[in-house]
Order: sequence, then structure tokens, then C-alpha cells
Amino acid sequence: MKGGHAMKQAIGYLRQSTHKQQSLAAQKLTIKALAERYHIQHITFYSDKQSGRTDKRDGYKQITELIQQGNCDILCCYRLNRLHRNLKNALTLIKLCQKHHVHILSVHDGYFDMDKSFDRLKLNIFMSLAELESDNIGEQVKNGLREKAKQGKLITTHAPFGYHYQNGTFIINNDEATTVKAVFYYYLQGYGYKKIAQYLEDDNKLITRKPYQVRNILMNPNYCGRVINQYGQYNNMVPPIVSTTIYEHAQAIRNKKQLHCIPSENQLKQKIKCPCCSSTLTNMTIRKTNHSLRYYVCPKNMNASRFVCDFKGINAENLEKQVLESCQKFFRDQQLYSKIKHAIGQQLKKQRMHDTSNTLTHEKLIEKLAQGTIDVETFREQSQSINVQHKPIQAVSDSRIKASLQKVIQKSFTLNMLYPFIDVIHITKNKELSGIYLKDEPLNIVNQAVQSSTA
Repeated sequence: MKGGHAMKQAIGYLRQSTHKQQSLAAQKLTIKALAERYHIQHITFYSDKQSGRTDKRDGYKQITELIQQGNCDILCCYRLNRLHRNLKNALTLIKLCQKHHVHILSVHDGYFDMDKSFDRLKLNIFMSLAELESDNIGEQVKNGLREKAKQGKLITTHAPFGYHYQNGTFIINNDEATTVKAVFYYYLQGYGYKKIAQYLEDDNKLITRKPYQVRNILMNPNYCGRVINQYGQYNNMVPPIVSTTIYEHAQAIRNKKQLHCIPSENQLKQKIKCPCCSSTLTNMTIRKTNHSLRYYVCPKNMNASRFVCDFKGINAENLEKQVLESCQKFFRDQQLYSKIKHAIGQQLKKQRMHDTSNTLTHEKLIEKLAQGTIDVETFREQSQSINVQHKPIQAVSDSRIKASLQKVIQKSFTLNMLYPFIDVIHITKNKELSGIYLKDEPLNIVNQAVQSSTA
């Protein structure tokens, strides 16, 4: 037992989700009275009142932290499956108690001593039932929504831009609807999202929208009175802002544009940070008749109708070449093959140990399961691994590793191969490559390469 015979640290957790449930004060009294029967004297209480958005420092969070830090021996509560407003989190909390050997006292469900295998088994059964219940509740809600959706009814109360919600339907919001009409009008004139966003910004009778919001307006079937869900298309469900003809014409233009859209060849997408505002740079390709220019540009300038960030962009081809060369050089310098050889050696050692320990038989596992020291999942995994007989690996010679590695570096060392391992790339405002960081490696490769060449 933790802390020998020192005073046990007990925390109580109170939550009130509905008016039907006992008030926090009543819960507190009931918990205290029950705790006394178990000789638990001092309880520190944490509570959560149900509110849509809870404070960052809510009770639930505080308790989980205390348990993880090992500052709790007993958790006292009113009901296990109501430890949190969603059952999944309640179960997570119980699992946490299991992991840290925290005893649980619940007014509704009794006392669970984590040092007793029978109590652990009881708790496991309780959790399995709760998980089933959680799945079923989800199903019932889903079924209700499904029925609504089948009839084409509005499931959401969140009205899109141009409408407001009133008694189960959308009403046109005239101020916003003018902007929606203007977006469709400009799009049919052949303008793109960014250009339209600029027009909206310049016209003080219209409401400003960002380019992505312009796109969302053009895609939303509600504007011509339609509701589309997985069960089909329902017309005349909401009051239309534009005609069906205009909406369909806009979709036809979108589809046509998409056909011409060729995916970007930029190989370092989502990896480069903007030197001015630290956003992740996005791809941009300018296609000319016989060639195309590829850039990485700041997204802030893409999503606004004007330049917001000082960094315009960097030529993709030049940067990619620099990144590849830096990486190649780094791996050549790093005596990588000795590391690999070491790793293979370790693997062999592990393998030999594993072969000898594989004599752990099924009987032992069954015994563990019965004692409650392992759960069903672990039992399954371990019994499978016993069944798999391993073939021993042969040692690998030095020269073979060296030769195959050289081949790899020369031939197939491409950005495509490197991409998954690159975490982030830094460039300076003058568009110089200043840093390449690989995943799980605190080292900046660029500096490394420079240092080793001057050494």
C-alpha cells in the first residue's frame, strides 16, 4: 500500500448535470457519511457544475492531474458512470484509477479496493457494461436523427450565413442575403474566390467574407432551398436566396475548374514555417504555357484579400534542391552505417532473449488473467505472441551494411523518401535555408552539415 500507514489521501468529486440529480451539497453529505463507515476521515472535494463550456481548471481536470501525480489514494463519488458528462471520459477516469491503484468509493456502486483481484474484476465487468450502454445511447440518438434526415428535416439549429434559425426552419436574413447573391453573381461572371473577397471588402453595402467563406457559400445547397444529406436531396425545404438555375450553374463552373486542377508537385508541403509570422507555408503554382513556376507562400496572404504578411513566398525548386543536398550530406557524414549495425546487433540480442523467455506458457497467462493482474486484451495479445514461433535472424556483415547504405544514399535518397521524417524547415527573411529538423531529433541538420564541412 502506498505511503505505509500514513494518512490516506482521499478526494471527493461532485458533479451536477441535471436538476433531477441531487444537489452538490446533498451529494457531499451522503459521500461523507459513507466514507466514515470506511474510516476515511478527511476528504478534499472538487466539483463541476454542468455548464456548456466549463472553465479550463475544472474539477475533472484537477482530479485527473492529482491521480497522475500519485497524490490520491481514494476517489469518492456519487455514481461511477456519472463521473463525467460523457461516459467515455468517466470510463477513462476509472481506467486511470486502475492504473494508479486508486481505490474507489461510490455511494451508488460500493467500494472497490484496487489491491484485491476480485474488486478489480468487479470494476472491469462494470466498465464493460458501461461501454455497451454508451454505444447503445449513441445508437438511439443516431436513429432519431436518421429519421429526421430521411424526411429532409433540418437537423441543425445553426443557420448558415444569410439565414437565421426560427422554430425549426431557416428565415432569410436580408442584410446577409444581399452578400450571398453578390457572391453568386461575381462567380458566374468568372471571378475567383480571392477576387470576390476583394470586391466584398471594397463595397460598404456588402459584408466582408474571406476567400474560404466565399467558397463555402458557393457550395452550400441551402441557398437554393435544398437540403442534401446521406438519404437524398430534398427541394424547397428552406426559403431560397438564389434560384436553382444559378446554384447549378455555379456548381458546373466549380466542377469544370476542378478538372483543370493538377495537384501541386511541391514536395515539402506543410513542413516550412513562414519567417515572418510562423504560419505553415502553403503551395502555389503559376502555370505558363510551356512551364510552371512553383512557390511556397504565406497562407495569411491567401486567405485575406490583401497582403497581410510581409513574406510573399520562396521559389520551391531552389529550396527543395537545398534541402535534399543538406540531408544527403548529413547522412553521409553521420557514419550512419555504424548506427544501423548497432541497431541490428541489439535486435539480435533481444531476439535471443525472447527465444528463451518464450517458454512462458498458456497456463501462466490464464493464471494471471484469473488473478486480475492482466486484462483480456493483454491476455489475447500475449497468447498470440506465444503461438508465433520466431526464426532466428542471422548476423549481418559490416561490408554488406556499408555497401547497401551507400547505394541507398546515392540512388533512392529523394525528397519523397525523406518527407515523412522531416518535422519542420526554417528559412530566413532573405530566403536562405536556416534549419531542417527531423522527427524525434533535436539536431538542426543544416548547422550540422556546415560544422562538419568546416571541421
